[in-house]
Amino acid sequence: MILNTTTKFRLLHMFTHTAAFIGLFWMFTTGAYIWALIALIAFLYIGIVGVNVALHRYYSHRSFKTDSFREWVLLVSSFLPMLGSPIAWGSVHVYHHMTTDTDKDPHSPKNAGKFGSWFTIWPKMNIPIGVVKKLSKDKRVVFLHRHYFKLVILYILILFIINPLLVPFLFALPAVGCFHGAAAIGVIPHLSGLGGYRNHDTKDNSYNSWIAWVLSLGEGWHNNHHHRAGNWRSGEKWWELDPPAFVIKHFFKVST
Repeated sequence: MILNTTTKFRLLHMFTHTAAFIGLFWMFTTGAYIWALIALIAFLYIGIVGVNVALHRYYSHRSFKTDSFREWVLLVSSFLPMLGSPIAWGSVHVYHHMTTDTDKDPHSPKNAGKFGSWFTIWPKMNIPIGVVKKLSKDKRVVFLHRHYFKLVILYILILFIINPLLVPFLFALPAVGCFHGAAAIGVIPHLSGLGGYRNHDTKDNSYNSWIAWVLSLGEGWHNNHHHRAGNWRSGEKWWELDPPAFVIKHFFKVST
């Protein structure tokens, strides 16, 4: 039986959640809390660099330029969150910006519902081929996209051979955190009743949200982002802290 991509991702997310639960149960019953620190450090790196810097601000929006070596770092980092290749994840995100809060928005809570949007139970979407082609110009990115699930299985096997505990704590728990952080951005900043605020009168229902900022490790200034999606910095006011922008400025951005 050949599984479609959606089914593969759902199985992958079920595996990461199950492995994370087993790892946490083992940790609490054995008292080996050092593994919690390992998982936290991995989550902070993968969430900030893998999701926010690589998948979001670099591959989806090309909001900054970098060099070849740093691009390799971003490509590998984009794989670690288990959210899809830059082509798969980026095409959905770009299409979200094209159709924000309309009937065609792929993961709007208005269309999929809060639960459906959070857990990626989205309506079928027809993403323009131009969006996909724009994200497919790099042969390395295309290779990652075509062999994504093979590489996931290989990655899990390598971790398991090195140490089985790396699977729940270096792989699964960070992936679960990234999944729910991305889900938070898809839902919370598009609901007006959750204490958000707007700096800009955009033609959508986007809000800045501290709650989403915490869960996503710095991507909560969603109204700012929808006002100027191509900006590598989404925090505008002095108190709108922006960890991904700090990382971009000091480690990845080589020119404007």
